[in-house]
Amino acid sequence: MSLKTVSGLLAALVGAGYFLINNREITLTKSELECAKLPDSFDGKKILVLSDLHKKRYGDNFNNIMDFCKAQEPDYIFFAGDLYSRDETDMKPKAAFMARLQSIAPTYYIIGNHELFQPECLEALCMKLKSLGVTVLRNSRTVLEQDGESIDLYGLQLPLRYYINSNWGYSHLPVPSVRYLQKKLGKPDPQRCSFLLAHDPFFFENYAQWGADVTFSGHCHGGIIRLPLVGGLLSPERKFFPKYTKGIYNSKTFGIDRRLVVTTGLGKFRLNNPSEILVCTLRKRK
Repeated sequence: MSLKTVSGLLAALVGAGYFLINNREITLTKSELECAKLPDSFDGKKILVLSDLHKKRYGDNFNNIMDFCKAQEPDYIFFAGDLYSRDETDMKPKAAFMARLQSIAPTYYIIGNHELFQPECLEALCMKLKSLGVTVLRNSRTVLEQDGESIDLYGLQLPLRYYINSNWGYSHLPVPSVRYLQKKLGKPDPQRCSFLLAHDPFFFENYAQWGADVTFSGHCHGGIIRLPLVGGLLSPERKFFPKYTKGIYNSKTFGIDRRLVVTTGLGKFRLNNPSEILVCTLRKRK
């Protein structure tokens, strides 16, 4: 065997090893999230943000990821959609996973795009999650309360047509207008702090115009492949260099600071882009 062949095999082995490790690695990201309208009693509270589990398990009964989550001692847990992949039908492991999250802190769940491919499974899962104490937000609102103060938390569920065409393509997808958001979610009280869970981050400007002070999203899987100095390479819609893939983004709408929080999520193929557990510590912006 020639030296060139041996070198090629070694390079392939190293590449395969890096790929396998990268797709099993979990990173913990900690961020401070400022919000001008945040009630004083929420300052310092921690939100653990998860998304896009898909088919990943992370050890028996999700033990590895649960150890990570529990150690953060969050006050709230937000799961921003795609709890399972479109071809999964066994919901028992997913319900067990969410029940374990609920045992750590109050857990809030919204629907992504993959859940929409299995509507019967989705309805059964939502009923089970509600019975376990998990709050399922489907174009609805709940209230987070601390010491007599509160935040309105909304959860958006978009129809499948916003993610994929009837011919299974991604061209000319619709955009949810502010009027559409008002129809589905109602109009938020501008005097109150409003958080929005919305699976797809690419409609951030419309979420901000609707009135979300902070939006929490996933969906983009960190851009699937992350390039140094560039960021995420590809969106699930097969668009190169998507705008929102990871981190906290800012927008000033009507002179008001709005925030978008995007987690890279937990599942799916990824390269130079480890799965992420995101912890946001809320801060009152002075």
